Amino acid sequence: MTLVDAHVHVWDPRVGSYAWLEGSVVNRPMLPAEYSRGGGQSTGAIFVQAADDGADPIAEARWVSGLHWPELVGIVAGADLGRSSADVIAQLDGLVAIGKVVGVRHLLQDTAPERFSAIAEGLRIVAARGLTFDACIRHGQVRALTALLESAPELTVVLDHLGKPPVDEGIGSMAGTAWASALADLAARPQTYVKLSGLTAESQDSAAFTRYVDAFLEHALNVFGPERAMIASDWPVSTSFGVGGSFAEWVARVRRIVPDTAWPAVSAQTALRAYFPRARRDGGVPAI
Repeated sequence: MTLVDAHVHVWDPRVGSYAWLEGSVVNRPMLPAEYSRGGGQSTGAIFVQAADDGADPIAEARWVSGLHWPELVGIVAGADLGRSSADVIAQLDGLVAIGKVVGVRHLLQDTAPERFSAIAEGLRIVAARGLTFDACIRHGQVRALTALLESAPELTVVLDHLGKPPVDEGIGSMAGTAWASALADLAARPQTYVKLSGLTAESQDSAAFTRYVDAFLEHALNVFGPERAMIASDWPVSTSFGVGGSFAEWVARVRRIVPDTAWPAVSAQTALRAYFPRARRDGGVPAI
């Protein structure tokens, strides 16, 4: 059965800049040969930007595309969408020329919500190029993201890691209910998808994780529907930070929540539709 892992990182500190890894156990080369394939279940993978803000996203995407990685079907490259329109266009030109680039990510998780509007024009350019935008935010920023996206109604958006909800507080907490309400509003936007991923890295308490995580996944699946939800590993971040755990364990957890009839969408079809414009237009998916 096909399984497309919609969010995989690889890196090599000898090649690129990854200051955010300093002091961690994975501050070393993490390459496709080590990639956890969900116990052999993953047949396709989408790389997502890992280098520091300010690093050359074209260089990173070119490096990834040159790795021996048979499962690689697409690259979500870094991009600085706050630059001038001419600079954004030039950067996207360079990325698209690499061949496997299907989307871009401009990290927002450490940006104040009132500054989100600085990338509005960049998002419109991304939409015009037919690329997907990966939104990496924290749970308190979901409403600000929804407001930002009003400026680019044609843009296809993939929300990384459910918007990083407050896993250890539970969905019934004040922060959890605020996230749930905001996520439902975001899900009402067309051409918006969610990655069922990243929650192990958001938890520091294994007991709380076990108690609460399923409710977050169930809510995301309910408001987006399986046709707009995709599974992902967030390897090796989610296997190494927080409560950790293998991708095979994560697949088993998500699989218990997703109905059998919806699994083909969540495991592969949704990711392929989200990242490949021809698949969205024709109603099919690329072969894996």
